[in-house]
Amino acid sequence: MIKELAEKRRSVRTFDGKRPDQAVLDELMERLNTAQMPFPVSMEFRLLDHMSSPVISGTDLYIAGKCRYTEPMAEVMFGYVLEEAILYMTEQGLGSVWIGGTMDRKAFEAKMDLQEDEIMPAVTPVGYPAKKMSLKETLMRKGVKADSRMPFMELFFRDSFGCPLTETDAGQYLMSLQTVQAAPSAVNKQPWRVVVRDGAVHFYERHDKGYVTEKSDMQKLDLGIAMCHFDLACKEAGIKGSWVISDPGIRCPENTEYIATFITE
Repeated sequence: MIKELAEKRRSVRTFDGKRPDQAVLDELMERLNTAQMPFPVSMEFRLLDHMSSPVISGTDLYIAGKCRYTEPMAEVMFGYVLEEAILYMTEQGLGSVWIGGTMDRKAFEAKMDLQEDEIMPAVTPVGYPAKKMSLKETLMRKGVKADSRMPFMELFFRDSFGCPLTETDAGQYLMSLQTVQAAPSAVNKQPWRVVVRDGAVHFYERHDKGYVTEKSDMQKLDLGIAMCHFDLACKEAGIKGSWVISDPGIRCPENTEYIATFITE
């Protein structure tokens, strides 16, 4: 089940040095570069060899991707597509971790032939997890409380932000929202907020300081990750629907931005 897969996935920074079979890598890249997404965005992913990050050990193989930052929903859909691939990697026994900053960006961007109107939002190493985490990885996980998640009622709401949604009242969306709750995010900030109203599920971004630059907003990747988890869980549960961008006009808390809506058929 997708919920169990989402809960099984963890950020892996220590690998065992074994390179995955080429057939597995080819399938992974095919999935990435032919992925279907709720809102079409131009993007490209490449498998990069002999690369490095100071927080990664045991592999020099990475997946990197690029998109045009001027396209609406670019980073959100980048997050959606790469997370879908990361869940596939988890299913195949491969390790991964979202990396947005702790790398030599110039080296990675050169390998991606990055153009002026493009950004490389994130990369992930590829390989098999080591049997034991390094001390550095253990300390990093403790620092961001990687295994903890915010309470359900702090993330999800009914009708308005003033009415927290209980698991009992979540109805058909319970598993899908629990799968969102299990999603990874930058420094485990969990910036998604969701309002369920009249058969529609509205996704919002709660902005934290330090994640926005002139060309990017790293937390929009997190929203794409959350939407991916929700979408896959709905499909598994047989819940049919479609994504639209149609702000319902719900009064938002400070620093909260509407992103997209899932409408149930």
